[in-house]
Amino acid sequence: MGMEHKCFLFDTVNFNKELSEIIIRSGETNNSDVLIKFINSNLSKICSPYTGELLTADWEDELENGSIQELCDFAMTKYYSPDEEDGLSYAWDALLESLRNLTMNFKTEIYILGSPLESESFILDPGGMGLGFVYLEDIPVIYSELVGLKQCFMENCLTSSSNVLYEIDETELIHAYDKLVFIYKTATEMERGLLITF
Repeated sequence: MGMEHKCFLFDTVNFNKELSEIIIRSGETNNSDVLIKFINSNLSKICSPYTGELLTADWEDELENGSIQELCDFAMTKYYSPDEEDGLSYAWDALLESLRNLTMNFKTEIYILGSPLESESFILDPGGMGLGFVYLEDIPVIYSELVGLKQCFMENCLTSSSNVLYEIDETELIHAYDKLVFIYKTATEMERGLLITF
C-alpha cells in the first residue's frame, strides 16, 4: 500500500488546551475512560473519522476495535474536518529529500511530516503509518520561510535521489513545493495549525 500524504487544517491551540494531555495520559495508562468521557461530552462537535458524519449517542457501534488509538482518532475530529484534506499525495518523499539540501529554521521533517505527539511510553498514530502536527505558532514563520526559499529551491535543490519511495520529475517537484507553500499560506490565513498523516 502506498503512503499518500494527507494534510488537514487543525485547531492546534484548543487541541493542546483540551485534548493532547488526555491522549498522552490515556495512552500511557492504556485506560480509555477519560477519552470516552471527552467524546461523549462533545458529541455535537465530533464526527466519525470513517464517515465524516457527526456522532450520535450510539457512536461506539462504529468502533472497529475500541483501542486508545482509534478513540483518539474520533476525539481529534473536534479540531478538524476529515472531509477537507489537501496534502502532497505521493510527492511528499521526493520534496522532503530536496528540502534537505536547504538551510532551514526547523528540522526538515517538520515542514512535511510535522512533529509527533508522544511521551516515553506512547506515540499517537491511529493509522499506524505516522501522524504529526505543525502548531499554529510556527505556521506563519514556516510560510514566510518557504516563500523566501523558492528561488533557492529552484536553482539548487531539484535533485533526484534513489532514497525516495516515489520518483517524480522536476515539474512535479516544483508543483509539490508550490502546493506546500499554498498549504502553509491557507493555514496562516485561517489561523490554524496542521495535522499531517498518511
